[in-house]
Amino acid sequence: MKKSFLKAIALMGLTALIFGSVVSCGKDNTEDETTIIYSNDSEDTLAVRILEDMLGDNESADNIMYDLNFFEKLSSAAITWEVVDGTAINEDGELTLTNTEEEQITISCKVGSKGNTYYYLVTVPSVTERAEEVLSVMEESMLHDVDNIRGNITLADSYTSAYGDVVTVEWTSSDTSVITDEATGDDGEIPAGVVTRGESDTNVTLTAEISLYGITKTVTYDATVVAAPAENTYTHYLYSYFRGNLGSGESQRIYLAASDDGFFWDVLNSGEYVLENTEGTGGVRDPFLLRSADGDHFWLIGTDLDASGGDWSSYSDNGSKCIVVWESDDLVNWSEIRLIEIAGENAGCMWAPEATYDPTTGEYIVYYSSNEGGGSKQIYYVKTRDFWTFTEPQIYKAYDTVTYIDTTMTYYDGVYYRFTKNENNITILLETSDSVLGDYTLVKTVIAGEYGVEGPSIYKVGNEEKWVLYMDGYANDNSGVGYFPLIADSLEDLQTANFRRLEDDEYELPEGAKHGSFIPITDAEYEALVAAYGIGE
Repeated sequence: MKKSFLKAIALMGLTALIFGSVVSCGKDNTEDETTIIYSNDSEDTLAVRILEDMLGDNESADNIMYDLNFFEKLSSAAITWEVVDGTAINEDGELTLTNTEEEQITISCKVGSKGNTYYYLVTVPSVTERAEEVLSVMEESMLHDVDNIRGNITLADSYTSAYGDVVTVEWTSSDTSVITDEATGDDGEIPAGVVTRGESDTNVTLTAEISLYGITKTVTYDATVVAAPAENTYTHYLYSYFRGNLGSGESQRIYLAASDDGFFWDVLNSGEYVLENTEGTGGVRDPFLLRSADGDHFWLIGTDLDASGGDWSSYSDNGSKCIVVWESDDLVNWSEIRLIEIAGENAGCMWAPEATYDPTTGEYIVYYSSNEGGGSKQIYYVKTRDFWTFTEPQIYKAYDTVTYIDTTMTYYDGVYYRFTKNENNITILLETSDSVLGDYTLVKTVIAGEYGVEGPSIYKVGNEEKWVLYMDGYANDNSGVGYFPLIADSLEDLQTANFRRLEDDEYELPEGAKHGSFIPITDAEYEALVAAYGIGE
């Protein structure tokens, strides 16, 4: 995110800095008209702050890899910029990417019509030097955990660097029967990187020819495809959630609870959190726990949001665009947190992400609610295989005079059941389709006559044709209710959205349980969780 000092300076103080008595760091007109005193190392407060904001995402004036930020105003004073010399930066502060040699460029910044003129010296590497730096970074970021491959991977034919450069890639697999290196399918709809796991671990060498601005680099990865797991038998359930207000505000961290039957839940870790967001906003809400298609890997994703201030208008229109991601092979040992921006450039937020596997392409469809430019929310989706690399967002359920958020899905016997919150009347609706990205048919607009609800989450009960649907009650007749379950007692009930609300003696949730997700787990996974965290208060 670009650095900005504008918000940190009070209007009156800033005006004094601009028009008051400050040390001039402009041209020295007393001795030599051509001598320039640069403000790069000046201790003058205004000069330092102008440099910081001008650099934007660049870490140093000595290595300009991003466009410069030629902002137009500083408080009430107009700013006039000029590129004094050089061709590597244009009059708008943008890199031209045409310089064959490193360039040192002088930038002038005049503050107001009577204020000082500040000069800055910036260094732009040659296109060749830039390419070499970008390719070195790309080498480290294209693939992850290649020694522990447990599903399809992303072998894209191009990647966009952190600086905005598009790097082209040609992949070669030493064994295409284990990892494919070209798109397949009738129309090439299945991307390269399809993994076939065998009875034992298999080593495959992946070679990438990466190119940028005429520079090509060869990179090799020694990959290990882990043996295919045995088919899982599920005996317990795991619930991941964040906690509601228990008198000291919401605890926007990740909590876990386990159950033998999917109705009565015991907290793990003595009811204390197991994961927290140490990046971004510092809060994580709406966790969704996903088991991989092969069954032996997990991702836990969530909303990067600290809503402690209660400013929902700001969270909606100026919130984080990032998805929070952890991953694990055993539900106990988790990776470092990572935040990846998946919402569109003009999006106001990225809320309540969930994911469903698409067997037609071997990708995960990640769907979430967002808005563009302060508009109404709708449901978007992106595709991924590794939860590192995502496609550009597309609309999944469009605004149609109704605002939509909070989508959850379940799949059974060839049908996808998609539940979504209608923000206009605060209810949950159901639609169905025969493919995850297909056309959906509306089944019911208001499930179980429940109003004032959001955050739906659904799971199947063991080997029975029964489905439990949770809703988070917060308004109307459900004001202050919190999470509560409903049940479809048969396949026909699911197909017709005929859910009944469970009575208080038919379930028990952890105190403060909020919007979360539920998965079935094996005996071994359950025992590992209990050994690691303990169970119950």
